[in-house]
Order: sequence, then C-alpha cells, then structure tokens
Amino acid sequence: MDFQLRDPAETAGRLRAWLTDVRGLADVEVGNTAIPAGTGASNETVLFDATWSGPAGPDRHHLVARIAPTSYVVFPDDTFALQFHVMRALASTSGVPMARMHWFEPDTSWFGAPFWIMERVAGQIPSDTPPYASAGWLAEATPEQQHRAWVSGVRALAGVHTTPLADLRLPPGMLTTPDDPLAAEIDRYERFLAWAEEDKPFALARDALAWLRRNQPSAPAGPPALCWGDARLSNLIFQDFEVAAVLDWEMATVGDPLLDLGWWVFADETLTTGAGLTRLPGFPSREETAALWRSATGRSTDSLDYFEVFAGLRFTVIMVRMGKLIVDMGFMPDTFPYDNLVSQGLRRVLSRV
Repeated sequence: MDFQLRDPAETAGRLRAWLTDVRGLADVEVGNTAIPAGTGASNETVLFDATWSGPAGPDRHHLVARIAPTSYVVFPDDTFALQFHVMRALASTSGVPMARMHWFEPDTSWFGAPFWIMERVAGQIPSDTPPYASAGWLAEATPEQQHRAWVSGVRALAGVHTTPLADLRLPPGMLTTPDDPLAAEIDRYERFLAWAEEDKPFALARDALAWLRRNQPSAPAGPPALCWGDARLSNLIFQDFEVAAVLDWEMATVGDPLLDLGWWVFADETLTTGAGLTRLPGFPSREETAALWRSATGRSTDSLDYFEVFAGLRFTVIMVRMGKLIVDMGFMPDTFPYDNLVSQGLRRVLSRV
C-alpha cells in the first residue's frame, strides 16, 4: 500500500497560492520544498521555506506543513485537528518547548485533506533507525551530554504534566476529561485493537487487556493531566542537548500522566536492551528517572509498573496496525505485526508483574 506521492513543485505552488489567497500575504515566494521519505502514516510532512512582505521588509520563515493522511491510517480516531490545537495551546500558555503554530486549514480542496503550517525548529532528533543507542549524534556524545539530553527530556515531559488543563483553552468538546480517564483509555485501546486485528485475535494483547482491567489502580495518584501520548526521545528536537521542541501529539489525551512516564521508560528499554543493545552510559536508570519526574511534578510513581504494561499494550496495538502496512509494502514477513520488538517488550513487562 503506497502513500500519496506529491510533486514538490506542485506542492510549493499550492502552498504559495494558499498563503496568498487565504492568508492574504503579499509577495509570497516558496522554495526549498522537500517531502521526507516515509511520510504519510500519521500525517504527511512537507518542509519548505517561505518569504512574504512584512511591515519592516521581507519576512523569511523555515516552515513545516503537516497534511492529514489520505491513504493508510494508523489510528482509528481522527485527532489531526486536536494535535494542532494542543500544540498551539502549549506554545502560547506553557513553558514546554514547542514549535510556533501558524495556521490550521480545514478545507480539503488544497491537498485532499486538512493541513496545518508551523515554524520549523532547527536541531537534532534521536534516531529510531538506526536506534539512537547504536549510532548517531547521541551515541557519539559524551556520557555527560547524554545525561543532559535525557534529563531535559524528562523535564519537558513534566512540563506537559504540570500545565493546568484550564490554561489550554481548547475548542469546546476537544480533549474532554472522562469520569474515569484510565478506564476510558483502556476502552479506547480495546476498540483500537478490535479494529486493527481485522478478525484475527491477538492473544498476547488480549491477555494484557485482561490484566490491565484486573489490576487497575483503585484511585489515581493525582488529578487528570494533559498527556503527550507518544512520549519518546525520538519525538524531541534537541539543541545543544536541551529540548527545543516536543513533537507528535496524535496520541494526546487527558488522564494519569504516568501514561507518559510508563511509555517513556518502556520505549527506551524496548528499543535498546530489548533490541540487544546497551543503554547509553549517560542515561539515568529507571529509578533515577522516576525520582526526577516525581521531583518535577510532585506526583507518585507507585503505579509505574502498571503503566509500563499499559504502554506495552498501547504500543503493541499500534504495531499491529503499523506492522500490516510494513508487510503490505514488502519490508517484513506476515508474522511481523504480531511478533516484533514491541510485542516482545510487552511480553517481557507482563512477565515481571
């Protein structure tokens, strides 16, 4: 299954027309348009530069356009508009490092789907392929620099969790708080799993769901908070080993912020030691990471084991869906959606509880 392949020159022309006709900007020029390989699952990404006339002369911007997926979708719920509004709210009301969000366009006539435009943030992103523990700028850094990057990431995570929900001022009906946020999130991923399985039940995921329901904590450790969702090093832009921007908010929700800390810990373990690699020497341990987060948020981490299992379940469900795309593209065997590093990580954390 192929993603829509856009022509960079045609895309640049449409962006120029939109900036002129819709935003009312004058003397618009668009150039250096690039569409990174692999874009299109969660959304399409277009990198471009734009110049227009400003009060004091030409305004020059390095920009990113994100276009909602038009072919294969990973998530059953449409959260495209939610991502934009959460990112814009955090950029304007919190201390969380965020890209500046410019405009959201719901009209699908321009690119066949809604899109938004944000400022591009310069910096470095830890790699998933190859894993950041095996190669790249973070692996080549000193232990002190690695420690600095990890701590900065955890502090950015805590910044999300300590932002008052009322300060976000999201559009009505967007990102509401259920009576029981954790139960609602479990229900959400049970529906997601049923949709992704396509009548082929996944016993491991079903077992994890049953365990999560049996062992759900009796009461949350604090009030519901904004949760990032895909809380991983690889969704952060760094400048000089400090977080410059938090990316990828398609999994944003309201709930116990241990959802994010559990995901952060699970993802790092799964993609390093779970892949046969050694964690980077400068990275704090699980216990040190939990202590840092507790200090920054004032919240308990007593249920962290539970939320690591939930992270494994959620990531596994996503990989069922994403894995089928990878199989369809001919990159992996048919067993991959049900047997991969993430599902192996879920089996591992289940065995420990």
